Amino acid sequence: MGTLRRAWFTSFNTDIEFVETYVLPTMLGANTPRNRLEYEQLQQELTKEDVDFRVFCDPRFLETNRIKRTCIPVHGIRPQRLSGWFSEQSLFHAKVIYLEDREGKRIIGAGSANLTLSGWGRNLEVFQFFEITTYANYRQVRQFFEELCLAADIPCELEDRRKFSRKQENWRFVHSYQDEAFPEQLFAGVRDADLAVWSPYLPRDLASFIGKLEVAADVNGLNIHLVADRIEGKYLRTEWNDEVSRMKEEGRLTFYDCPAGRHPSTELCHAKLWKVAGNLAIGSWNFTGPGSNSLRDDQGNWSRDNNVEAGFIINDRHDWSEACGRKLNLGEADCASEAQLEEEALLVNSLPPFDLHVSFDWRTRAYTFCGKWLSDDKGDGYSVLLPGVAGPVPLVWNAQRAPMQPGEISVDDSVLLRDRVFKVIHADKETQRGLVSELNANMRRAQSFDTLQDLLEAFVQGDDPQTLPELPFRIPLDTDVFPDDTFTATTGEDMPLSGQNPARGGISYFRLFQSTRAYRQKLLKIERLEELERQVFSWPGCLLELVGKTRAELQRPGGEIFNWFLVSEVNLLCEVARKRRASLIRGMKEREPVYTAVPKKRWDELDLGPQVMPVDVQPRYSELVKDQCNYV
Repeated sequence: MGTLRRAWFTSFNTDIEFVETYVLPTMLGANTPRNRLEYEQLQQELTKEDVDFRVFCDPRFLETNRIKRTCIPVHGIRPQRLSGWFSEQSLFHAKVIYLEDREGKRIIGAGSANLTLSGWGRNLEVFQFFEITTYANYRQVRQFFEELCLAADIPCELEDRRKFSRKQENWRFVHSYQDEAFPEQLFAGVRDADLAVWSPYLPRDLASFIGKLEVAADVNGLNIHLVADRIEGKYLRTEWNDEVSRMKEEGRLTFYDCPAGRHPSTELCHAKLWKVAGNLAIGSWNFTGPGSNSLRDDQGNWSRDNNVEAGFIINDRHDWSEACGRKLNLGEADCASEAQLEEEALLVNSLPPFDLHVSFDWRTRAYTFCGKWLSDDKGDGYSVLLPGVAGPVPLVWNAQRAPMQPGEISVDDSVLLRDRVFKVIHADKETQRGLVSELNANMRRAQSFDTLQDLLEAFVQGDDPQTLPELPFRIPLDTDVFPDDTFTATTGEDMPLSGQNPARGGISYFRLFQSTRAYRQKLLKIERLEELERQVFSWPGCLLELVGKTRAELQRPGGEIFNWFLVSEVNLLCEVARKRRASLIRGMKEREPVYTAVPKKRWDELDLGPQVMPVDVQPRYSELVKDQCNYV
C-alpha cells in the first residue's frame, strides 16, 4: 500500500496497550516504543500524517485498566443501538481491519483474532485479507462501518464511491447488518449436506443447536464435521446427551483433530472456519447460536439476541475433508464437567440503561456527551467522573433520549495526558468505564520546557520546538514508569522535572528583554491564524506555557522588581498575539477555508493581570518604564 490514510479496527476483546505498543507503530512504519516520550512521538507522527486510526469494540470487554498513551479513538459499540435488530444480550464480536491509502487502494481483513496479545501472538487464529476491487463488496464494507459509526455517534467518512472494476471477485464480505443472515448466505445453492467447522466454543446443547442451524440455513440432515478446541487438549466445551450420542452413531456428528501444526506454547485454537461444498467462510462466527447468527424467535424470524459478527464467504472448490485432521472417537467422558463449563463461561458485565460516548476537544478545552437512553424505564442519579474535572458531573437526558451537554466546567487538561478513562457512577458505585475520545489532537499540548530559563533561551536561539523531540513530557511520569525513563516526578505542571526551582539569577534582565523581543518578532511575522493559535496554545514553548511558567515564578518569594518586568513583558506579548489574531481573523475563511479558529474565550487563559510595582519604587519611575517599553 501507499501512504496510509485510514486504519480502522474492530475487536471483541481489546487491549489498548497492545494496540499502541505493537499495532500502531507497525501501521506507521515505526519502531516499538520503549518509553513515554516515544509514544508521544508516535502520536505526533499520527497527527502530522493525518492518519485516521481508530478502534471499535465491545465496551464490556475493553481493558480500561490498561494505560492509554496516545489519542487514538476507541469506540465502544452497543449492538442494541440498532433498534429492532439486537438486544442487551448481543455481543459486538466482529474482528475486521479496514486499510485505505492516499491513492484510494482499499484492503479489508477479517478473521478470528482479537486486538490482544493472545489474539496476535499466542493463539492459533485465522485471518484473511483482500483488496476491494468491486463496488458490491465496497458497499457492504461501507454499510458495516456506517452502522458502527452510527452507534459511536460519529460521522462515517467512507465515500460512496462507485468507480470500481467490473470484474467479479471470488469473495463476499458478510456481516450481521445485512438482511440475509450468515447461514443463509453460506448454504445458498449448496446441495451437499456436509459441513466442516473449526470453533473454540460450542453450545451446551449441541444437538439442539444443530437443529436450529438447519432451520436458519434452510437445509435438512446436515452432517457436521467438528474441529473443536478442547480444554487442556481433552475436554469439549459442551454437554453430552442422548441426542448427541445418537447423531454420532448415525454419522451426522463427527469429531476431528486440528490439521494445522500447533506450537507447544499455543494457548488456544481460536480460529473460526466453516467449509461447505463450494464455499469457505473465515470470520468471527463461533459454532453457537448467537455466534453463527442462527437464533430465531418463536415465529421463525431473526432473534434480537444474535451477535454482531463479520467475515468472508470465499468461493472454494476444495473438499470439506481437507479442513479436518484425524478422526477422534470422543464420547461422554470427553465432555467438560459442570464445574469446567462454569469456569469457561463468558462473564458479561452489565451496562447502564444508556449508551454514552465522551469526547474532549483540545481546541475548545471542553467535554462533549453523545449517546442514547436505551431503556423504557426512567433512570435518575447517574453521573460521570471526567479526567481533569473535580467531582462528578450529573448525567441528564432530554426528551429525544440524548444526553444534555455538561456545560461550562473547569478542566485541567494536563490530566488527560495520562488519564483518559471516564467512569459512570450510580448510587455511589462505579457501573461502567469508557475511554474519552480526543478531538483536534493537533492542538494538544503534551511537551514543555524544563524551566522558564530554558524557554527564554529557546526564544533567543530561535529554536523550533517542533524539532526538539527530547523535550520532556508536560506531566510527571508518576503513573507510567518505564526502565528507560530518566525523568523524575514533580509536584507542579510546569516545574522542572528535577524538582528544583531555577535560580532567579540565572535569567538576566538583558536575557529577559532579548528573548521576549525575539518572540514578539516571531508573532508579528505569522501570516496564518492556524499557525498563530498553535504558537499561542499548543506547541512546546507556546505563549500559554510562558504564562504558566510566569505564574509559577510569581509564587516564589522575593524578586518583586524582576517579576514586575517579567509580567509586563509577558502581558505585552499576549497583547501582540491578540492584535495579530484580530488582524488574521479577517479574511480567514478565504485564506484558511478548512481551519476552525479557537474559541475567543480561550484567549482569556492568557490573562495574567497587572503586577504591582514594589512600594519602595517611585511611581515616576514605573510610569517612565511603562511608557518607554509600551507596557499595557
